[in-house]
Amino acid sequence: MLFGLAALLLILLLRPDPAVIARGAIENVSAVASDAHGAGIRAALRVVVSQASARLGVSAMAIGHLVMIGVMAMTPVHIRGAGHDAAHTLRVVCLVLSFHIAGMFAFSPVFGWLTDRLGRRPVIVAGIALLLTACALAGSAGHHPARLAGGLMTLGLGWSATMVAGSTLLSESVSGDMRASAQGLSDLVMGLAGASAGAISGVIVETWGYPTLTVQRRR
Repeated sequence: MLFGLAALLLILLLRPDPAVIARGAIENVSAVASDAHGAGIRAALRVVVSQASARLGVSAMAIGHLVMIGVMAMTPVHIRGAGHDAAHTLRVVCLVLSFHIAGMFAFSPVFGWLTDRLGRRPVIVAGIALLLTACALAGSAGHHPARLAGGLMTLGLGWSATMVAGSTLLSESVSGDMRASAQGLSDLVMGLAGASAGAISGVIVETWGYPTLTVQRRR
């Protein structure tokens, strides 16, 4: 129902339509249409590799996603290691992940505003700094719920900053006819980075522990 409400609001209130603006920005629509077969992941890869700004945008999103998935996926496992009963463990996991999700999405308009106000690169740098801070907080929190919640919320904020600024930088670094393909490529790279983080993080935690995953020294 909520998805339906969101779709209805977009249909009624999203004016002007971004797709119409994008088509209007392309000077020769017929030429673009005739070359539509040239758009795709391979073409987008060539364009992204050739543009430093596009490479930075994709790299920022991939790094943010990799760090976020790796730490987030193993935090409930770390919480369970405290040895509490199932009900208490579930309450702590819900608390920590709720703060994490709030960090990911609640402040995205703020990062959008900062991206326009300060620039794409400064917000990407701030996002990386937030991710490193999150690792330090979560890795040194032990099993303290409030500190874990703070670390995971900071992790979400870092992800949001790299995602908003990185996607903006990528979008404005490629031409309108390649934008959808470039965004598809970035989604593919992010997906691979997240899948790799999810697989490797479990091995790291099992072998060396949660602090090692967050680049902290074990006590």
